[in-house]
Parts: sequence; C-alpha cells; structure tokens
Amino acid sequence: MKAGIRSYGAYIPKYLVKREDIAKAWDFPSIPGTKAVANYDEDSLTMAVEAGLDCLKGVDEKTVDGLFFASTTSPYLEKSSSSIIATALDLREDIVTMDFTNSLKAGTSALIAAADMVAAGKAKNILVIASDMRNPEPVSMYEYVFGDAAAAFLVSADDYLLEIVDYVSRTEDLVGPWRRAKDDFVRQYSGKYDDLAGYAYNTVAAIKALAAKTKIELAKISQACIYGGDPRAPVGIAKQTGISPKAVCDTLFQTLGDTGTAQVFMTLIAALKRPKGETILLAGYGDGADVILLKVIDKQKIKDLKRTRRAYMIYSAMTETVDVYTKYLVFRNSLKKEPFKRKTTPVGLHRDGNFVLRMHGVKCKKCGTVQYPIWRSCIEPKCMTTGQLDEVKLQKTGKIFTFTLDHLEGGDYYETPIPRCVIDLEGGGRVLLNMTDGNPKDVVIGMDVEMTFRKIHEGENFYNYYWKCRPIRERAIGEEDESAAPKREEAPMPAQEEM
Repeated sequence: MKAGIRSYGAYIPKYLVKREDIAKAWDFPSIPGTKAVANYDEDSLTMAVEAGLDCLKGVDEKTVDGLFFASTTSPYLEKSSSSIIATALDLREDIVTMDFTNSLKAGTSALIAAADMVAAGKAKNILVIASDMRNPEPVSMYEYVFGDAAAAFLVSADDYLLEIVDYVSRTEDLVGPWRRAKDDFVRQYSGKYDDLAGYAYNTVAAIKALAAKTKIELAKISQACIYGGDPRAPVGIAKQTGISPKAVCDTLFQTLGDTGTAQVFMTLIAALKRPKGETILLAGYGDGADVILLKVIDKQKIKDLKRTRRAYMIYSAMTETVDVYTKYLVFRNSLKKEPFKRKTTPVGLHRDGNFVLRMHGVKCKKCGTVQYPIWRSCIEPKCMTTGQLDEVKLQKTGKIFTFTLDHLEGGDYYETPIPRCVIDLEGGGRVLLNMTDGNPKDVVIGMDVEMTFRKIHEGENFYNYYWKCRPIRERAIGEEDESAAPKREEAPMPAQEEM
C-alpha cells in the first residue's frame, strides 16, 4: 500500500511586523521584509486548529484516524496538545494522537511517521499539523527571523494528489541552537559553525542519500522545498547537491519569517500554487535532517484544491502590519506582565468539553430548535420539551444579532473596548462570544463573522481555550490574481486593547 498527501491547509496570523520597525526600536541595521506575528490570544495550539480546519474543508472529520502535532513551542511540556487539537476539530475519540516536538524537523518526522502508518495499513487518513510560535529575545537577530504560522497535510491511502515515494533521515547530536525548559528564548553558541557542521552537512548528506536510494537525478528535481534559517540558505544547499537553483522554492522568509516546524510545509503549500514537473523534494532540518521525495499525481486536482483552501495564497491577502513596535512586544508578553487568572475547574472542563471545545449544541426532536450550550430542555417557549434533544455540531459562521462594547477585560480597564457579540449561527443556534482580530469601530448588527479557536485565560495553572468570533477573513484580491495583496491602511490595536 502507498500513501500520499490528499489535502492541505495553513494559517497565517492577521498581523505582520516590519523589520525596519524592529531596527528603529533598537537602533540596529535594518533588513528588508516583514514577519508574521500571532495575536496575544494565540499560540501554536490555536494556530494548529486553524490550519486543521482549513485542511479538512470538504473532508468528513470522522474519517480521520489520527492526528500528529509537530511543534517546538507546544504550550505544555507534559500534556498532549494533539488531544486538545483533535477535540477542537471534532475528531473521533478512537484515533491515534501524537506530539512531535523538540526539533525543527518535527514536522517532516511526523509526516514520515504518518506515511509509514498509512502505507502499513494501520490507518487510512492521518492529519499532520506543524505549528510554531517561537519567542525571540529582544535586541537580537532572532527577532528579525522568527515568524508564526501553522500548516497541515492530510496523509491518505487513496485519492491523494502527491504520492510520498520515499524518504531518508539523518540524526546528529549538535549542541546548538537549543532552548531548555527554563529558557525563555532560543540560545546559540556559534551560528556559523551550526550552519556548516549542522544544517549544511546534514541536509546535503540526506539529499544525496535519498538520490542514491531512489536513483533519481537531482538535477531533474522539479521543485525543491528546503528549510532555511535565512532566504539564501536553500539555494546554497541546492548548489552543493546538484539541484537547479531555479527549482528551489521560496521559503516565504521575506514575508513571514522563519516559521520553524511549519516553514517547509508552508514552502510546499506555496509551491503548489503553480506545480511544476513531476517530482518535489521536501527537506526538513533540526538535529539531523529528513528528506522526502514526492511525486505529483494530479496537477488539475491540485489547482482545484487551492481555490477551496485559505492557505498561503489567500491569507497573504488578509494581513496588515503592526504600526508600533511596542504593540508587538505586548503580543509576545515580552514585558512579562502576570496574566490574569480566573477560577476554573478541570472537572467542569472535561464534563462540558463537547460544547466548550467541540462547539456542539442540541436540536429539539419535537420543534427542531437548535440551541447552545448543551442543556436538558428546549428553550423554545411554545415547546419546552425535556429529554428530547439530540447533540449536534454547530456551524462556525454566522451574523451578529446584537453586541456591546466592554472596556473591562482580564481584570483591567482599557480605553479601546472589546466587542462582546451575540451571534446567530448558520444552521441554528445562538452564542455569546468575544471578538478578536478586528476593529470595534467596524462592528455592526448583521455583520458576518466566523469562529476562531483562541487561548482565553489561565486558571488553576493550566490553559483554558475557547472560541471567539472575528470578521471573516476574505481575499482582498481577485480569484485569479495571486500577486501580493495590498495591506490595509488602518493600524491594529495593542494586544491588550486587541479583542
């Protein structure tokens, strides 16, 4: 049995930081471009949910047999993040979940493990998600480099667009870069040595080993998606291996930055906008290297799929830049403000998980009314039936029925208010949610919104996740125009003022 990539999805946060603004803040030499930054209520887990939702559009989530989550910035050191993501995506409970962490090649390692499992007949569909939100030390080169994003692939036994032909892996114990549990930032001893003895040596060796194993001529590789900590590094790898520099795909470093475990996945997704030839090479690096050979099966299906996925080609049209560097610091909580902690109960969270994380409601068997949250009796005044309710999955889009602007959030008062919105969901059900990623001045009754999974607060020393609403992120450019989209002029608010 073979395995391949059937679907893909991606998530890019709404906001970008201009590198020239970082340079101005610290009186550093500037480098061009921007990097993607997550909002204050996002982390690698919430971004993974967004990428997973994008990947599973048009796919019955109940057919997914496993979820592999790859990240170096998982919110927990001892607790499975993949199980939380699987619940938020409303996957079955009898699936395999695994966390791949501690290495930048965790994404490609997870993809290899999923492909082996599917090819062995142990599963038919496994969702692989790579997501990172690495925190750079202020006044360092890493602050120019690290960006935030997530990407997902659905690995399947049939109906795939890209066949996973073969792979080679290498491992090496190289000290740097590294981050210990007690470290806030990534550390590095000698960048040049790490690049030469670690990155270049292992990536080149793995690519050559794959060529020897598969008998493929590297000069004939159509597209090469190679991880790189800077925009020039992948081309240097290509020159050392005989891959044509023209085949090297853009890592999106100039716009998104180095997105860690997600970078090589994002590179492949961007390359699939215009698939060329028949063979694609995927190379991930971190304490060794993974190199995967992919074969294009159906170019037309790839082109058709991109029109149904937000992924990079659409999200790139829906971002805007942070106008003040200090707002970015607040996004990252670099000021080390103690988070507001509410009382919460793990027992209640487990008991109510189906409507808190899965966003399930109930539908009355007698009158058909859909309501949220899950309750014992119908809320329709003319019905009020008890014990005749079926649990149903709610839609994640709707219209604002009414809203209020609240200046109190997390125990603090802010000048810029936060919209708290009552939303009538498509297909039925009414929910009360805070808004994020939007301007309170733009909120109106009847406004179309979509739900987004976010970090709400900390309680009892663990993270509490729930859903918020946001203005629907639409293209700012035409369906056929895939050029860089113009950015909106208005500036976003600081994180604590951000919804």
